[in-house]
Amino acid sequence: MTDAGDLEIFADELFTVAHCPSCAVPGYVIARLLDGSTSLAELPAGTAQALGALLSKTVRAIETTVGAERVYCLSFAELDRRLHFHLFPRTAWLLEEYWRATGSREEAVNGPVLFEWARTSLAPGVGLPAGAGSVADACTALRAQLRDA
Repeated sequence: MTDAGDLEIFADELFTVAHCPSCAVPGYVIARLLDGSTSLAELPAGTAQALGALLSKTVRAIETTVGAERVYCLSFAELDRRLHFHLFPRTAWLLEEYWRATGSREEAVNGPVLFEWARTSLAPGVGLPAGAGSVADACTALRAQLRDA
């Protein structure tokens, strides 16, 4: 994959955005609030507004960088109670891999199931299909997109 220090994509006084270290899907990032908040409902209005802008810019950058057809935005805060958001790109190549692995091509896409399949099946070191890109290249491109946004 890449060195943990190379996974950081964006940081300011409120947030960090870094590539997920445990999944090899290029463009899968986690946006974290730095203040320790545990609920979206408890955010001050200014922080909530800044979070919305960050998520929007980051999703746009993911779509552009890795060609995501959808970007799933998930916040569970179960293992880590601090508020954070998984931004997960569902690309054409990933959907093909999922269908091939699960034999579910004839079924409607179930985003949460696809997400969990990818997180458990596509760990660092697993070979991705040609054209999937790399985590390192995605991080470099996302840094540039967010810097210029």
